[in-house]
Amino acid sequence: MDGGHGGSGEAARGVVAVTTLLVTGFGPFPGWERNPTPAMVKAVAGLRLPGIRIVGQVFNTVYAEVARDLPALIARHRPDAILLFGLAGRTGHIRIEKHAHNVTSRRVPDASGVFHVSADIVAEGAWRVPTDFACGPLVARLRRSGLDARLSPSAGDYLCNFAYWLALEAVKRHQVKRALFVHVPLPLQAGRSARGAFSRRMTADDLAEAAVGAALAITGRGYLAKPVRRPRAQSARP
Repeated sequence: MDGGHGGSGEAARGVVAVTTLLVTGFGPFPGWERNPTPAMVKAVAGLRLPGIRIVGQVFNTVYAEVARDLPALIARHRPDAILLFGLAGRTGHIRIEKHAHNVTSRRVPDASGVFHVSADIVAEGAWRVPTDFACGPLVARLRRSGLDARLSPSAGDYLCNFAYWLALEAVKRHQVKRALFVHVPLPLQAGRSARGAFSRRMTADDLAEAAVGAALAITGRGYLAKPVRRPRAQSARP
């Protein structure tokens, strides 16, 4: 299990202070009218972590809006960390994404029916950008809690990957200290969780727990056993 890239040990121990966390999800997109990530954003935004402000945002699954709104949110709120959630509907486990790739889908348009203007995100840019966050310890933590989490080498070629690329570029520009993308499966609409069996049977509550675990890890609060929830989630509009 990979421990991450340069600087990851420091990130895992929370040495780099996080005072503002931006957490994002997506709305529906073609072929997938149910998206569990807004509920995950709400679960994280409902936490009360001493000394940390949490800003939640759910994007429309539209290239132009993400390209406009994510940089605007970064400029307005100056987050130290960005935690992004997305749906991987054909995957049965939680994917902790190690890289964003410089590519966009030419097969599936966004929710407005539009493709990105080019096959690349950045012309003549690097073919991929890694996260500096320690992915391996987070995977191990989620698996110890009975959730089927695995490292993933690619966030795909759709809006999830696009948003992750923008977030990691902000890290490269020193606007943000670290960023992480978590892909999740579609949860059960009915039936019981199969926690510990590492099967496809995950519930919305399982995904909310995974979201909170990822938030505690990226903010360096991974050893807090019982975070306090606050009454209302804070939402942001760029």
